[in-house]
Amino acid sequence: MALYGAYNRAAVASVAQLRTHRRVVQKLKCFPKPIEMAQALSLLLLIAAIGWTTAAVSSSYDRQAKTFVDQSSERYFKLYNQIASETYSANDEEDFEALFSKLTNVKRIAEELVGISREASNFDLNKVNDAELKLALKELRTVGDLFVLGEDYFSSVQMNLAALQEMSTDKDIQPYLGGAKMPNEDDSPLAYFPDIQKIVQRSNDVDELKYYWETWRDKNQIWASVNFYTIVQSYQKAAQILEVPVHQLWYRYDSQEMLQQMEQAMAELRPAYQQLHAFVRQELHKKYGSDVVNANGPIPDHLFQQVLEQAWEEGSIIESYFPRKNLPQYDDFVKHLSAKALVNESESFYTSLGFAPLSAEFHKNQLKEPNEDRPDDDCRPSLFDLTPHVYMMYCEKVSFRKLMQYHALMGRVYYAEQKKELPSYYFKAYNLEYPVGEAVVLSASSPTHLTSRGLAKGVQFTEQTLMNRLFRMGIHTVLNIPLYYVHTKVMHDLLNGTVDMDTVNKHYWRLLEQHAGIEPPTDRPEGAIDFPYKFYVNIEQNYQTKKFISEILGYQFYRSLCQQSHHRGQLHNCDFFGNFAVGNSLKAMMSLGSTKPWREVVGKILPKGTGLSSLALLEYYQPIVNWIETHNKQTKAKIGWNSTEKKVV
Repeated sequence: MALYGAYNRAAVASVAQLRTHRRVVQKLKCFPKPIEMAQALSLLLLIAAIGWTTAAVSSSYDRQAKTFVDQSSERYFKLYNQIASETYSANDEEDFEALFSKLTNVKRIAEELVGISREASNFDLNKVNDAELKLALKELRTVGDLFVLGEDYFSSVQMNLAALQEMSTDKDIQPYLGGAKMPNEDDSPLAYFPDIQKIVQRSNDVDELKYYWETWRDKNQIWASVNFYTIVQSYQKAAQILEVPVHQLWYRYDSQEMLQQMEQAMAELRPAYQQLHAFVRQELHKKYGSDVVNANGPIPDHLFQQVLEQAWEEGSIIESYFPRKNLPQYDDFVKHLSAKALVNESESFYTSLGFAPLSAEFHKNQLKEPNEDRPDDDCRPSLFDLTPHVYMMYCEKVSFRKLMQYHALMGRVYYAEQKKELPSYYFKAYNLEYPVGEAVVLSASSPTHLTSRGLAKGVQFTEQTLMNRLFRMGIHTVLNIPLYYVHTKVMHDLLNGTVDMDTVNKHYWRLLEQHAGIEPPTDRPEGAIDFPYKFYVNIEQNYQTKKFISEILGYQFYRSLCQQSHHRGQLHNCDFFGNFAVGNSLKAMMSLGSTKPWREVVGKILPKGTGLSSLALLEYYQPIVNWIETHNKQTKAKIGWNSTEKKVV
């Protein structure tokens, strides 16, 4: 649920029986970032003056229903502004009394939402003639979302979400060899993020990598199992109360159609993925030997994660073919800019396409500056989407990666601007703001753009440099996509009861082997829950599904927009900055929200009837795929993988 990010600390402190929790201290010290209200609360924003597009409401029953919706609209608009401002400010709130006050306010709002859902359910939709009015009532029926669980939401669900999120940031893992390999032999406990993640980015010690992989999971086995399954049960219970299919509550769109499209995209990607997998496995086998990596089997997960984390490091498996030192230092492109200048640069990309500059109100009151007294090197910029208002927080640290993150976040800001005049039940927009941001990032990170904007001064992007960059991008993107798919399938199957917590770990590894060619480092014991920490991040937002769709559809948008801008040459070096025709296409799609079926909405950019497809992504990475295929033939690498010999109980 969306309120997790805003009120978690208050929820923790308000539940007396959880004061002895082993992570209470960490919870009280770290207030999680605010997150979007993209699910239940997006439905609250029934704008004060709803413009019905259908004929005038004539029947007395329709008039009664419209009066209800209009009155609810006015109430929700006021509540929305209150929630937005409080949540945005709560991130820096240190006064527990103030936090408790906010929490009390939210509980009151939650009760009103549940009450409105029940009132909406009292209307017989068969008696409602106006189509849009009927849609509004349908949406209002589910506006209570997990709030229908009552006090359990605040005393249990919030705590479970907090526990899952903080498994990655709790400093409770003893360092490998008692800290012997840490700077100054520091033996202080570590968190997975960012401590262990940074170790994985630089370590080539297979035993060290295996130690952290196993230790973090062993430490969190019971913790993950109990808290995660409670979330699954909460969605199942809420769906029963609301009398809607659980997948409708979870996905917020036609889950069956989207899963079929995801499967089609996976089928298209599989041949190229298997080629990259074969190359990666062969390099790991050369590096660590047959005792660690079977030349014909799946890749052990701790080494697979190493490859992902080291994609842009000097220790990458492609180092001997494409040395990192031959790439420019991307952070040097932005080192002369301030943190705010990075945000402004990302805004300028959208204004170059014909979008209006963001208002002075946004820059003054909806864009939070970092705390300059406590700059956080591990800060993650975040966006709080409460269409029509969007709040954004950026980081003090200046880096090229941050610049690209702001380009992605600005896609969501401008999407909210384009759809804000719609009735709120059309705000959902199928989460298309994410692939829009992805397409813009692909353009903004291209050598053509960096050169034309004067950021890559004096840099020569040779063919070898372009291949070097493309290979590292491909490792990060292509290897991750099957993981997003597997994570989506695991949650889907748990929700519909295909698997339960006793069998889910075995199911998880079966899917990983089938779709990604990955195996556990060791035999896995009974009761193990081996999901990575990223599986739990923003789990209530169905983040893994969003990531899959964003990656695949983002490349589709990018290719179509590049074609519209009459790009010539290889796709991976296209830049559509400054093209008003591209901007008009984006506006046409964004302004529709979810007023039309999914394919019609994306049809403003993609050819009519197009669904999810990996073909654009494959075209982008075709030079690397060609190189890998040739290399695999020359080295006689096995394509595909045998069954794992590891046992999962």
